[in-house]
Amino acid sequence: MLPDSVQSLLSSTVSNFQITPDVQAISRISDHIRILKSARDLERDQMLDILRSLSRRLELAKTAATVPASPTRRSHTEKILELDREKFSLAKTINELESAYHASEGTLTRLNEELERVKNEDVMAEASSAQQDPTILLLKIYRSLGISLEDDGMGGYAKAIVRSHQNNDIHVLSLDKAYSNFFIANYLWDMM
Repeated sequence: MLPDSVQSLLSSTVSNFQITPDVQAISRISDHIRILKSARDLERDQMLDILRSLSRRLELAKTAATVPASPTRRSHTEKILELDREKFSLAKTINELESAYHASEGTLTRLNEELERVKNEDVMAEASSAQQDPTILLLKIYRSLGISLEDDGMGGYAKAIVRSHQNNDIHVLSLDKAYSNFFIANYLWDMM
């Protein structure tokens, strides 16, 4: 049995240990290490693909240099290179189509959420408030198109921020009096 002073000293020492920040730091470090490892693996795989392609080209060049070039061998080599180019072109096209597919899925999800929100809204209350203030209706239309207007504090608008969901871009247009309404409308349509 320990004396009370030693026991209280041990108890206070144990209660002062706070390992939660250390555990969180270790967790963050392990996440960073995992992300770094996956990035390195991806880069290594890309470098291996490049190395394989260059090795193939080297072997073809060695073969062409040591063996007298016959018309059939030359056409065969050209055909292989043409098929390699076609393969890489198809891989690039597939990658682009997959990206477009994922972007379309995101848009579909967003539109389904918007549909659910619209289905759950009280249409009559919405319509009566829109009839009272047409500016609110215009702002909602602009926002649904990805355009946000910044108030200039004098009852007008200073800037238009255009978000293009298709290109994941954001463009800012200053709504100066120097620009015609025609120019502003065309610019907004082009940026959406």
